[in-house]
Amino acid sequence: MRLVPPTDALYLWAESQRSPAHVIALQIFQPPPGAGPELLDELYAAMTDQDALKPAFRRRPYRSPATAGQYAWAMDDDVDMTLHVRRVALPRPGRVRELLEHVADFHATLLDRDRPLWQAHLVEGMADGRFALCTKMHHASFDGVNMGRHVLGGLSPDPAERGCAAPWIVPSRRRTSSRPPRPATHSSGAPSLTSIGKGALDVATRVGGTLEALATSGVSSVRNGQLTLPFSAPHTVLNTRVSSARRFAGDSWPIARLREVARDTGTSINDVALTMCAGALRAYLLERDALPRDPLVAMVPVSLSCTDPSGEARDGNSWAAVLCNLGTDTADDLTRLRRINCSMRRSKRLMSELDPVTATAVSGAVMGGVVLNTLPGVPLPPRPAFNLVISNVPAVATPLYLDGAEMTETYPVSVVTDGQALNITLVSYSDRLAFGITGCRRSVPHLQRLLAHLEHTLADLEKAAARHARTAS
Repeated sequence: MRLVPPTDALYLWAESQRSPAHVIALQIFQPPPGAGPELLDELYAAMTDQDALKPAFRRRPYRSPATAGQYAWAMDDDVDMTLHVRRVALPRPGRVRELLEHVADFHATLLDRDRPLWQAHLVEGMADGRFALCTKMHHASFDGVNMGRHVLGGLSPDPAERGCAAPWIVPSRRRTSSRPPRPATHSSGAPSLTSIGKGALDVATRVGGTLEALATSGVSSVRNGQLTLPFSAPHTVLNTRVSSARRFAGDSWPIARLREVARDTGTSINDVALTMCAGALRAYLLERDALPRDPLVAMVPVSLSCTDPSGEARDGNSWAAVLCNLGTDTADDLTRLRRINCSMRRSKRLMSELDPVTATAVSGAVMGGVVLNTLPGVPLPPRPAFNLVISNVPAVATPLYLDGAEMTETYPVSVVTDGQALNITLVSYSDRLAFGITGCRRSVPHLQRLLAHLEHTLADLEKAAARHARTAS
């Protein structure tokens, strides 16, 4: 057993019934030609093989006097897979609408802390013959990059390959024997007070250098007004208390469309995606007569480790929080794109000058207001630390298969908390960029309208960027 690192334990401490701290990976698959109903039977059997369960999916949190009240990880040697993996049939008519409603309901329920912090639904009954896999994972266990590595690591680019695996199962091609070794059972052991003290001293020693690093790299940027600061965001209807009910909407766009805009304007695909989100939010809030005068501010997580989706999946969280001015106070799409590009370049430049411990400390300052929102009885601040989270998770550029079933779409369903009623998470797959929009059912009505606004914004950007390119040439 070992202590849960502070950056990971934060998700456990801050979680509440209204604000679950888990993420769902929604994957939609097209069965191979000629596949019969036995395909799902075989997949489910493989998904519930306890002996092939990854060690990272055997961990459950606990705390006791022996851990000084802090969370630690315990390893479960005997995991009841039928409690973690369920087969679910959609109600008729089995449209994508019914699937998204199921995902929203699945997201609204907390994971049981008496068991390892994950759960999955194998969903059948889609009218077009496809099926879906919804994998719910707690953010205390993994960050977005490593969740993606688990979700994609068991799939194959070869449609003929068999023995592929669900995110929590060790793929057969990676097993050293017919059955991977079972983790050792630790039924009563606990971190010693000596190990706890050593861990605290190590953290304190590393954090001791953060003030000097901030003084040499970040303070000048703040003084010059080059950075977007926490609590500079305006209050909006998105920054209120949330209920436990959720809505989810998702759609994807060809990456080539965003790449062309980025090329014509000298920006990046990520800048264009953020501008799409900003334009959609501006239109959505205008519809509700709720657009503030000041520009909205997004928190954009930036990975502190390698983002290669084919890399080895690791435990825990390693990311920094940067703030981006979304330029929603202007109606001009290119002006908004340039402001987002400038804001992200400045924030990323600062983070590149910081060591990981200092970057984590800066992120703690950015996220501090969100943590305070979770405390019972504490009123929401007059200005939020930021208005919403917009994250971009890398995936792969080629189609992937699960025992011959092609993954046609994949969407992230992310965290919504008090004061942050909307979350937009992006994931690129094959030649498309998917937008997963998660919101509080009460605070963000008609959430699906954001999808139409995303398309309208991209279309307007394409026209403006083409005009800009013609003028510049």
